Amino acid sequence: MMKHFFTENLPLKVLSLLIALLLWLLVVNVSHPEVTDTKTVPLEVENQSTFAAQNKSWEIDRTSVTISYSVRTNSRSLISASDFHAYVDLKDYSITGAVPIYVDVLNDKDELIGDVTVRPTVTRVIIEDIQEKKFEIKNTVHGTPKSGYKVANVIVSPEYVYLSGPQSEIGRVSSVGIDVNVEGIAQNEDGVAELVYYDANGNQLFDLKNVSASTSSIHYAVTLYKEKSINLLSSVRGTPAAGYQYESTAVSPATVNLAASTYIIDGMTVFELPKIDISGASGTKTITFNLADYLPAGVMLAEDQDAEVNVTVRIEKIPETEETSTDSDETAATTALISGSQSAHTSETTAAEAKLPESSAQDRDTEPEVTGASHESGSTHEETLLSQSGH
Repeated sequence: MMKHFFTENLPLKVLSLLIALLLWLLVVNVSHPEVTDTKTVPLEVENQSTFAAQNKSWEIDRTSVTISYSVRTNSRSLISASDFHAYVDLKDYSITGAVPIYVDVLNDKDELIGDVTVRPTVTRVIIEDIQEKKFEIKNTVHGTPKSGYKVANVIVSPEYVYLSGPQSEIGRVSSVGIDVNVEGIAQNEDGVAELVYYDANGNQLFDLKNVSASTSSIHYAVTLYKEKSINLLSSVRGTPAAGYQYESTAVSPATVNLAASTYIIDGMTVFELPKIDISGASGTKTITFNLADYLPAGVMLAEDQDAEVNVTVRIEKIPETEETSTDSDETAATTALISGSQSAHTSETTAAEAKLPESSAQDRDTEPEVTGASHESGSTHEETLLSQSGH
């Protein structure tokens, strides 16, 4: 009976089976059709040390690729980007710089998908000489300390860093530093900051490629100074010109805000400016000092304090009444000296005449000549005395 079942009307049964298969395929294709799907997959690089021996760096012109594949709609949700491995092998590098991109299907998903292709099929590898350069680490202070305090300095450790990478990337770096936040602090503070890179225009660089630093974490120490208002003191030296006298000194401003460590600033009450030389001065003079040039070590101007100080020294002429009195005294002394000289000369002449003999007519005849000579001598003597008195 069973034999007749399989052999009887055999062509008809085979035809029925084929029709059923076609109907099944038709139903599958209609209800679960095959579609083309894509995934974006990261592009990995193998044998990255290929150019290390040549002291060269490498870079590929893309970091991801697009993979296309066919899949039934009922299996579409089962496929993800992690089911693909896209990669290049740097050993495939040639003088053209182009290397092929390979794709592997993972997790046995090759049973669900087909017609796997990758776009693009090749990528370009750029190689470049590696450069190492030394940079001083600068610091940029952000924020404001608590009122009454000022940032005196910031010390960083280490003071230098070495950057290594492609010449084109190292060439973009103009300076290296760290950012230090001092907002609201009221005491010395230290910490650790990350390196920041700047170009020639002072703009921060965020997209450096294949650049490494000898260290990325920099230690810093902030020193704060306490601010205080200090009185300014000024003095003079020397003597004004004849007929003038020193009157007073005025300092503007009279006080200045200075900053120093607590034990130094607490001991300061006044700051003495350099002495002003008034030797030979015949009028009021104003001197401008730049305080920054005279502050001792460990002391600095407070924040927003103007460095210039003006000192005005008043030099006045001695009143005329005193000068007139002095001239009168000198004139009286000169007159007395001349009168005394004339009296002495008259006494000498009288004594000389008394000694002459009365009987000598010849001598009497020549007396007018002697007397004339004597008067001439006396006049010369008076002129000499007047000249000395004048001197």
